[in-house]
Amino acid sequence: MEEKSFRKSVVGKNRRSNILLALKLLCDVLPQVVLVYIINGLITETVRIRTMGTAFAVMFVFFALKELLYYFATKSAHKKAYDTLTELRLRIIERLKQLHLGFFKEHTTGELTNIIQHDVEQVEVYLAHGLPEIMSATLLPLIIAGAMLFVDWRLALVMVTGVPLMFLVKHFSAKMLTRNFQIYFNQEKNMQAELMEYVKNISVIKAFAKEETISERTLKTAQGYIRSVKKSMGGITSVMVFIDVFMEIGVVLVMIVGSLLLANGAITVPKFILAIILSSAFTASISKTATLHHFSIVFTEALKAIGRVLLEKVPEKKKNAAVPFGDIEFHNVSFSYGGDRFKLQNINFTIQKNSVTAFVGTSGCGKSTVANLLMGFWDAEEGKITISGEDITEYRQENISALIGSVQQDVILFDLSIFENIAIGRVGADSAAVIDAAKKARCHDFISSLPNGYDTKVGEMGVKLSGGEKQRISIARMILKNAPILILDEAMAAVDSENERLIGQAIDDLSTDKTVITIAHHLNTVRAADQIVVMDKGTVLDAGTHEALMARCSLYQDMVAAQNKVDEWDLKADSVYGQQAERCAGGAEVR
Repeated sequence: MEEKSFRKSVVGKNRRSNILLALKLLCDVLPQVVLVYIINGLITETVRIRTMGTAFAVMFVFFALKELLYYFATKSAHKKAYDTLTELRLRIIERLKQLHLGFFKEHTTGELTNIIQHDVEQVEVYLAHGLPEIMSATLLPLIIAGAMLFVDWRLALVMVTGVPLMFLVKHFSAKMLTRNFQIYFNQEKNMQAELMEYVKNISVIKAFAKEETISERTLKTAQGYIRSVKKSMGGITSVMVFIDVFMEIGVVLVMIVGSLLLANGAITVPKFILAIILSSAFTASISKTATLHHFSIVFTEALKAIGRVLLEKVPEKKKNAAVPFGDIEFHNVSFSYGGDRFKLQNINFTIQKNSVTAFVGTSGCGKSTVANLLMGFWDAEEGKITISGEDITEYRQENISALIGSVQQDVILFDLSIFENIAIGRVGADSAAVIDAAKKARCHDFISSLPNGYDTKVGEMGVKLSGGEKQRISIARMILKNAPILILDEAMAAVDSENERLIGQAIDDLSTDKTVITIAHHLNTVRAADQIVVMDKGTVLDAGTHEALMARCSLYQDMVAAQNKVDEWDLKADSVYGQQAERCAGGAEVR
């Protein structure tokens, strides 16, 4: 969908409200015409009491109808606005699920959150308030101009004298206003991202106290936002002043010319009064267009931001069918993260069905990237990845996801209950299945000890739980999912020895009759793997069993030697902390 058609699809939903609003504006003018008819009749003494009663009744009907039409127009506008707001958010969420991870690498969390919250709200504000006001400020002057032609065509012409001058001001100031608003929006977006990062990392900021510079940077961003607001509002104010001056010229001319016509008998008193009333309403209405111009700019910028998500191309997936479970093969796969220097180059290996394969190598060598490619988060730039001979790029993300489960080092839990976080693993899972998965993951006991048990809220990102507890809940989720391919990405890198033991037992149960791919830095945990793939700087150096690699792969030999040195390192003997521990054990005071 192109940007113009996208805008049209959003704005076009207010047609009913616009029609009702136009009728309401017509009812605004008609009572004034009736009033002039009554005044003229009183002056000429041609109006009877019965006629006046009828005229007053007509005026009352117009006023009542005006309010009724305004009610339904406002109700319709707000309903469509909130329907559009809900629809846009759902579409954005659905589109975010479909996009590759590369999109999230190019757009920050703060930016995307600002689009979902702030920019979508601006669309609602425009549709519910801005658009009806703009329609009113546009249609009412047209209706009044038409009515003035019937009153006196000469007064109608002098009334619109200032309109060309107003449009000249708007034309020459449009670029300046748009530029100011764009600066304002960019500053606002930067401020939102800065504030989100500041709150997210508040613990680190507090830890560094006076030494940190993030607070100062965030404050400068907020100050820049304030300056941009003042600048944009200053530009709008100056434009409004000029427009008001030029439009008031029309009212003054109507008074002057109307007085001359009245003195010469070319116009009646009622028509002169009606002309002044209508010209004043015309000026007040059309002057509002300057004030309302910012609604259109804000709406346009909000749609551009929303379009960066909704108009982003979604990777095409051909098949919507189950991916067959079998051997996994990487055929000459190459991949890079956009403009990053890192690149996977010519990756080739085979993982047998129901085997255990470990990926080892230095940090940043591409181990996790291989896992992300297998899970379909990215598409290979060259080569292909197959499961049971089927190219995974031909399948939808949900089909690949159904086949693969993963346990990550950084566990993601939602601010829901423990039960709900585990139940994510399988749609429609009952309590018996969730509890059984928790028992297998060795987390049932600690969950049962909590005051609210499985109904305990874990907090944002699982902040109320320890690292080991979160890890075991994520394993319970994977046990419930029961996917035939399991990826373990540093699953025990940041847990204590007791949790490592429990998690190890849970993973052993989880790995039964599955293809297991494990990514680890602790080589002792992968020595028994059926295959160990050694990676370095985005390439596969070698693959084989532990014994085979020890015989022929120098990098693997160096890694094992380094691991052995770490395992044999005596903290007590080799560090100042060990010496302090000895003094403490001997009763010496540790200062």
